[in-house]
Amino acid sequence: MQSESLKIVFREFLGLIFILSAVAKLAGADNFELYVFSLGAFSLGASFVIARLVIALELFLGVWLMLNTHPKLSIKLAAAVLAGFSAFLVVMIIKGSKDNCHCFGDLVDFTPVQSLIKNAVLLGIAVLSLKVKPFNIPYKNLIVSLVAVASLATVFIISPPDNFRYSEYAIDGFNQEVFDKAVADGQIDAALAEGDDVTCFFSFGCEFCHMTAKKLSVMLSRGDFEGSAVNVLIAGKYDDFDAEAAAFFADSQLPYNSIDTLSAATFLRITNGHYPVVIHTLDGHFLQQWSYRDLH
Repeated sequence: MQSESLKIVFREFLGLIFILSAVAKLAGADNFELYVFSLGAFSLGASFVIARLVIALELFLGVWLMLNTHPKLSIKLAAAVLAGFSAFLVVMIIKGSKDNCHCFGDLVDFTPVQSLIKNAVLLGIAVLSLKVKPFNIPYKNLIVSLVAVASLATVFIISPPDNFRYSEYAIDGFNQEVFDKAVADGQIDAALAEGDDVTCFFSFGCEFCHMTAKKLSVMLSRGDFEGSAVNVLIAGKYDDFDAEAAAFFADSQLPYNSIDTLSAATFLRITNGHYPVVIHTLDGHFLQQWSYRDLH
């Protein structure tokens, strides 16, 4: 009896870990989807959806394990998911990655090696909790089905993929007249009014500016904006600009052609008060603009 109780404790603990992992990923969904996109295996739109399917799977599995309606089947699925994640981590280790694998979103920063060890421990717990009696819950098949649907719906309702509603994120964040005047006055390098340019209006202290830079970095590595010069304009003044810039670009890995500062007043007038803003210009003439969420 004591052994049975201990196995149930292990099973409930394993379920809680899956739920915690799902909730942490959901809380940091923007960074998790960027991580999926950075792997280079999926398009941006597919990365948005795949990230949420992973979260929904973990949420469903965690609740299912805790309900203990189908002990053997739920543990086998848990083991299969952990084995799949572990195989992915082995590939990342072979590639030499030491980045956060987002197993717990932004809550805990695990390297692939640390996460692989964590998965091994969880697989051991899964084995220890394999043979238990199911809880006496009526309509258990229906309940599990409802949990699956609810898990999927919850994730997509709380954090809808950006590609489902790009039009909602469209902004009017570029003022050509103010931009031209800033170039004429020498506030902006005249080179930005020549050729094919992608110009980013960022602030070092803006979280979404960091994420926009990361997204743009991956897009550039995949051949988007080929032939365009990437320029970065930073709002305001900084006590140690070089250190701030070094930290920003070390984090984002964004390759750039030029970087310069712009007074906060001019910056906000050009972007109509929005940032981050990314614009595509040809010989200084506006072609298209994006914010973080509709950059694709």
